[in-house]
Formats: sequence, structure tokens, C-alpha cells
Amino acid sequence: MIYTSYFAKMRKMTPEQQARCISIARFTPKGINISRAVYLAPAKDILLRYKQDGDEETYTKAYNAYLNTLDYVLVAKNLQGKILCCYEKSSDFCHRHLIAEWLRSHDVECEELML
Repeated sequence: MIYTSYFAKMRKMTPEQQARCISIARFTPKGINISRAVYLAPAKDILLRYKQDGDEETYTKAYNAYLNTLDYVLVAKNLQGKILCCYEKSSDFCHRHLIAEWLRSHDVECEELML
């Protein structure tokens, strides 16, 4: 199983859970020293365009196109047991939800960590 969450929620996690966290953001907050999977962060151009126009549909299409260039088997193997973290709250639009959907579309179990 692969889980998703966000940085602010890490303070509620057990030390074991914190040790499984991996940043999928372009930049990890200061003071949070966890592994990073930068290849899952949205490309700068995709992110900047979204910040300018707020168009979730265009962002989703661009990011999903990128995800589809990756080998989901290798990604799933490398992330098995990990908690993928970025900035947005669970209810907010976010690339980690797109990653979770992409993994699930390939029959990889991935869900938001509820604490």
C-alpha cells in the first residue's frame, strides 16, 4: 500500500509513519528532513501555468501526460509502504491525488492517510 498526506499533518504521525514519509513537492519545507521523489513533483511550467490561471483541467491533463511517461511498476515498487507528502490539505486539489488516481488506474493500492 502507498499512502498520501501533507506536510502539516506529519506532526500528528507516529515516528514510524514520519520515517516512511517522502516529499513529492518541488521544495520541501525547512525543518522537514525526509527523502524526496522530485520526479513526482509537477514540472515548473505546469505549476506556474496553474498558479496563473487556476485551470485544474489543463493542469490535470498536463500532469497526467507526464505521469504516463513513467513506468508505474517501477514507481510503485519504489514507493511501496511510503507516505507521499506535499503541501495541500486532503480536501484541496493537488498533484498527489492525481498520482494516487494514476496508481489506482494500474491496480496499485494508494489512499490518503487519515489520522
